[in-house]
Amino acid sequence: MRHSIFLIIVCALLLLPAPTIQANTAAGKPVFFAETGHTLAYSFRDFYDRQGGLAIIGLPLSEVFLENGRPVQYFERARLEWHADLGITLAGLLGHWAAEGRSTDPAFVRVAAAAPGDTYVIETGHSLGGVFRDFWLANGGLATFGYPISEPFDETNPQDGQVYTVQYFERARFEHHPNNPAAYQVQLGHLGRQYLAAYQAPESALAPVQNAAQAWDAVRPTQVRIPRIGLKTDVVSTGYSQGAWDVPRYTAAHYWPISAYPGTAGNIILAGHVGYRGIIFNQLPNVVVGDTIYVSAGGQEHRYVVSEVLTLLPAETWVMQPTTNETLTMITCVPIGVYSHRLIVRAVPN
Repeated sequence: MRHSIFLIIVCALLLLPAPTIQANTAAGKPVFFAETGHTLAYSFRDFYDRQGGLAIIGLPLSEVFLENGRPVQYFERARLEWHADLGITLAGLLGHWAAEGRSTDPAFVRVAAAAPGDTYVIETGHSLGGVFRDFWLANGGLATFGYPISEPFDETNPQDGQVYTVQYFERARFEHHPNNPAAYQVQLGHLGRQYLAAYQAPESALAPVQNAAQAWDAVRPTQVRIPRIGLKTDVVSTGYSQGAWDVPRYTAAHYWPISAYPGTAGNIILAGHVGYRGIIFNQLPNVVVGDTIYVSAGGQEHRYVVSEVLTLLPAETWVMQPTTNETLTMITCVPIGVYSHRLIVRAVPN
């Protein structure tokens, strides 16, 4: 239903003064971390704030960049991943990475049952109990940490060289620091920092930035053109709103919460206005199947070919849902002056 609201707003805004291009939802508004010189924005910040923030995920150590065809960002204790084909942000499986090659170690071998009072996790064959279970339940559980993949055991911490009782989870490593105050006795290992030490991220992602726009311009669409119909415009990333799409008056907009990025799986959604002379998507009704579309992102130009042109009612929002394969979806309102329907141009990589 929220997508229907967005499509109505796209057309209604034609009659209003040009809005300011800024985030207007606190959950996704870009924030700058002076400690590391990195930013956090959009659905990554939404996930970060919802799943425990600084205490659980830690400071950002990189900006967003494409890794194995997926937008990711590294933090002290986690890797956040944007799964555009699912329309969700997930924490990466850094616990599995840190435990590679240890499946035969006694602590990582599946157990038949949990000790009395502990919880047995049948999915991985391990137990969850004591202060580690309390911490797991109180701080995001499965979505933040995943299932346990080991039993508790003693291990030397690579950061301070001290021995702690630890337990590995799919997305984290828990450490017991019994000398700390009770609220801080369970600490999370810096798996994000360890991963970056072993597998260096691109220098462009590790370099400090001045603002979120500078960082996200490395992956998001920044220009779209369709040579045959004379369409060429910059693409801007506007506000992150939970219930609507903030669309600037004279440009196309990249919709972060459900969009993919060029070169990655998922649905890349661009919307633009029509109605005034020279308005950016006025030419879009002239597009035909087979036309070539070029989308710039991260210093590269990605080529797509139009696969279908649809005219839909406002309630028909299925074209905005995530897609398994890379898909470009362009949206505007038709007919000009009436705006009762939506023109949908869909294209595939070529």
